[in-house]
Amino acid sequence: MKGNTLKRLAIALILLFLLILCSCSSIGALLRSNISGLPYWYYSPEMGIGRSKTALVGEGKASTQRQATLLAYADVVQTLSDMLGYDLGQEVYRELSVLGTITEFGLEIQDEFSMTQDGEVSVYLHAVMDEALIDQATTAERKRRAETARTVESLVLSGDDFIKSGQELRAIRNYLQAMAISYGLDYIDAEYSFDSLYDVVVDLLDSITLSLVSGRPANATCTISLQRKGTFLSAAVTSAEILATFDAVDTKGVIYEDSFVFVTDQNGLFTFNTINDALVRTGTVVFSLNLGDELDVLLQSTDAAKAQVLKDLADAKKVSFDYSRVYSRGDIAVSVIEHDTLGYVTGVTDTTDYLVEKFTSDGAKANSYYAQLDDEEDVLYDFQHSDRTEACIAIIRVGQTTRVDSNTGNVYVGVEGLATLFDCRTSAVLYKSDVIYGGAFAPSYDEAVQQAFRKLADIAYSLLKVAYV
Repeated sequence: MKGNTLKRLAIALILLFLLILCSCSSIGALLRSNISGLPYWYYSPEMGIGRSKTALVGEGKASTQRQATLLAYADVVQTLSDMLGYDLGQEVYRELSVLGTITEFGLEIQDEFSMTQDGEVSVYLHAVMDEALIDQATTAERKRRAETARTVESLVLSGDDFIKSGQELRAIRNYLQAMAISYGLDYIDAEYSFDSLYDVVVDLLDSITLSLVSGRPANATCTISLQRKGTFLSAAVTSAEILATFDAVDTKGVIYEDSFVFVTDQNGLFTFNTINDALVRTGTVVFSLNLGDELDVLLQSTDAAKAQVLKDLADAKKVSFDYSRVYSRGDIAVSVIEHDTLGYVTGVTDTTDYLVEKFTSDGAKANSYYAQLDDEEDVLYDFQHSDRTEACIAIIRVGQTTRVDSNTGNVYVGVEGLATLFDCRTSAVLYKSDVIYGGAFAPSYDEAVQQAFRKLADIAYSLLKVAYV
C-alpha cells in the first residue's frame, strides 16, 4: 500500500515536472481559451506548430463574414510587414486572400475561427510560416537598412570633406543626394536626416555667389566666378559644376536649346567659349548651379515645400551674359554652281541667292557672285580679277545624282556637292567639306531640284559659318 502511494506521488511529481517544462504562456493560453471561447492559438500562435515554424494571428471585424475575413487577411499582411520591416504591398495581399498562402515565406492559413456578437462578425486567422524564410527576409532587410544608412553617412562625410577643401557646390550635391535617400527613414541618424541637412544646405546656398567677371560680347566669350562669403573676404569655390545654357541652330535653321557643364578652377573661375559651333549669332547664355537633377528628385519624392525653397535659392544664383558675335573675316561672296544630271553648269542662280539670304539674316555682309565656271580655283581667280572687294568667297559645287518618279505623281531628286571657303587676299583654303548630300520630293521635277539644292545649301551653310566667324 505504501508502495502504491509512493508510485502515485512519483507520477504526480513527473506530471508536475512536465507541466513546468511546458510554456507558461501555453498554459495561460489554454486557460484563457476556455474562458473566452476563442481558440488557444489566438493567445499563443506558436503553440504546437513545430520547431521550424513561426506564426501570427490576423483579426478582422465587420458586419459581414466576407468583409471580416478580408480585413483579417489584411491584418496578417500588415503584421508580417511589421515583422519584416518593409511593406509587402497589394500583390502579397491578393495572393493571400485568393489562395490562402504567401509562397515567398511559406505562409499558410492553418486555422480559422469566427464568432458573431451584437451583430458584428469577428474572424481570426492562424497563419503559420517557415521560420528560416522569415529569418532570411528579416536579415536581408537589416542588411538593406544598414547599407542605406552607410550610403547616407558616406555622402554626408564626403560633403563635409568637400567644405574643408573649398568645394561647397560639390558638398551641396552630396547633401541633396543624402536628403533624398534619408527622407522618411526613422533609422537614419538624426544628424544625417532630411531636416538636419536641409538647414545646412540653406546656409551653404546663401553663402555662395555666382557672378559675371568680364565678357567680350563680340566674341561670345566671358569669365564667370563662384565665390563664398567669408567673415572678412570672399573665397573661391573650386571644382564647382556650372551649367551654361544657350540657343543653337541646326542645319535646317531650327533653333534649339543646348547646354554644357563647366568646372571652376582653383580661383573659382572658368571661361565660357563657343562650345557648340552652331551657337546662334546673337543671344544670351544663362549660367546656373548644376544641381537640377538632385533638386528635381527632392521635389518629386520628399518635402515639396522645403525642396522648392532650395530650388528657389539655387535659381537666385543664376547669371546671364548677352552677346552678339561679329564676322571678323569681313564681307563674304557666295557662289553656288549648279550642275544638271549630265554634269553641265546650268547657270541657275536661285540657290546662290538663297544662301546669301541665310548669311545676311545671321548678320553677315554677304553678296551673290554668279559664276559660270566649273572649277573652284577658276572661280576664285575670276573673282580676284574682278572689281569685287569681299574678303572671303564661299564656292559650293552641287549636282543632281538621282531622279525617281513615284506612282503618286511626285518626283524625288537626289543631289550632292562640295563646299569650300577661300580667303580672297591670300587664296588660302579656310574650309573644305567632304561630300554632302541632299534630296527632296515635289509635285514637279523643277520644284524637286530647287528644294533639293536648298537642303544641300542649308547643310553647307551650317558647315561654312563655323569657319567664317
